[in-house]
Amino acid sequence: MTLSNRHKVRGRRAQARRVARWRAANLTPDWRHLNASGVDYVKLWIDPWNRLPPREPPAWLRRQMVEGLLDILDHWAAETLDRADLPFLAVWLCWPHFMDSQVVLAREDRAPMYGTMFEPIPTRPLPNALAPLAGRLNRLRWTTGLDETPLDPEDLARWPSLARRPHRTARATDGTPQHLLRRGLVWIGRPA
Repeated sequence: MTLSNRHKVRGRRAQARRVARWRAANLTPDWRHLNASGVDYVKLWIDPWNRLPPREPPAWLRRQMVEGLLDILDHWAAETLDRADLPFLAVWLCWPHFMDSQVVLAREDRAPMYGTMFEPIPTRPLPNALAPLAGRLNRLRWTTGLDETPLDPEDLARWPSLARRPHRTARATDGTPQHLLRRGLVWIGRPA
């Protein structure tokens, strides 16, 4: 069930404060987590948007969240500038599932996986809703990929209507066919 975004969002100042607190809490990478797992990331865990049921925030709040992601990316880039062992740093902007957007930092052993996580497609312009942030967004190198979710073959057999939705079949590492259902697009922005 999809909820409408046309209802008024109450507590505009409180929403902005939550974004500011989330931004401030994540300006430094979690070095302990990065050393243990080889990757650190920051997702948009901002109440109430990350709770059930999934719902997308209004455009003015999305822009503030993108500014927060870009601030985090800039701080992480400054802190890892002289670290050759951290080759992957990027911001992922997902559309229309915006709340899946995140900043990702990966060590050299994990970087190949994150570099090839999304099926590349010809570069498309960023969504028009982010046009007010074009100055900051244009400083990054952007590529576009498909935001996909794996689909169980039993689900395709049970619900044939899923086969009419955009999907593709790829080979998994073990050679079995894997069906990937298209959810939307993701823009991968890397510091220039």
